[in-house]
Amino acid sequence: MERKYLAAVLIPPAVIVSYSLYFHIDLLSVITSIDPLLLAVFLGSYFAQLILLSVRDSRIAKVTMAKAFKARLLGNAVGLIIPGWAGQDLTRAAVYSKGGEHIVDSFASSLMEAFYDVTVGSAMFLLLVFLRATPVDLIYILITLGNLVGWSLGAGYVVITSGRVVKAEEKFVKMLKLQEYYHLLQRGKARVRDVTGKKEFLFNSLLTALGYVVQSVAFYYVVPSLPLDVLVNMTYFAATLIPVPASSGFAELGLSIYFTPKLVLELRILELLNYSLGFLFIKEVNLRELKKQFDEIRVNGKLPERPGT
Repeated sequence: MERKYLAAVLIPPAVIVSYSLYFHIDLLSVITSIDPLLLAVFLGSYFAQLILLSVRDSRIAKVTMAKAFKARLLGNAVGLIIPGWAGQDLTRAAVYSKGGEHIVDSFASSLMEAFYDVTVGSAMFLLLVFLRATPVDLIYILITLGNLVGWSLGAGYVVITSGRVVKAEEKFVKMLKLQEYYHLLQRGKARVRDVTGKKEFLFNSLLTALGYVVQSVAFYYVVPSLPLDVLVNMTYFAATLIPVPASSGFAELGLSIYFTPKLVLELRILELLNYSLGFLFIKEVNLRELKKQFDEIRVNGKLPERPGT
């Protein structure tokens, strides 16, 4: 295992151990005393959310629900080690492309799925955070607001400029000497446009929101107040937007707003357990091979000349 990945694997348990030591909590006792019913609720709500998202993802990526479910499960696991697009999104694209799908189309679909994950999740957090806002929430407010604006502007630009020649875009590509990528950019834009319409946007947004609500049911076992449970879940989601392995430190900080240190440890362990289940399918995808595919397809095109030039 490469050193950077080894470090990423070690960071989450190191933070958990440090957290337990700081609050003088017996970590082994916490692990052995986790309520089996709480474990079952966490697993059930997580899989229920994955099923809902698989319905959405299968429509976007044009794959079966089974493949979408596996891609989502595996992507969540890899995302614990490799934050951002290089983790979850690239992993889902790898799973989709195994059926013969062009890797650019697969990656564009995966990014579109991420668009709904991020924008809907961020909007839900921003709408609910004032139910019980604290100074610590400022971190998550800024993170979610930035992601909501950034992803919305980015997706809007892609849809509006798809199929069009944008002079500024051409100049920018030339300036970066990335002409060989231009046809891939256009292909990715076309794929995003094809799966984006008013009905699709509304349906996918509602399904994403429902998925987050269903996942929040896990916290109802601890705090029987659904609005607060959704807020807790979305605070945890906001922490995942911070590009550190498994949101280490920020996830614990977010949960600490609502729960005692001992309960924070229990919930954090359960969340990590849920997301780690995807490693059962890790042999399904080879990220090194996928990155090699990206390197190989760079030579397939060039920046097209404008008509009349």
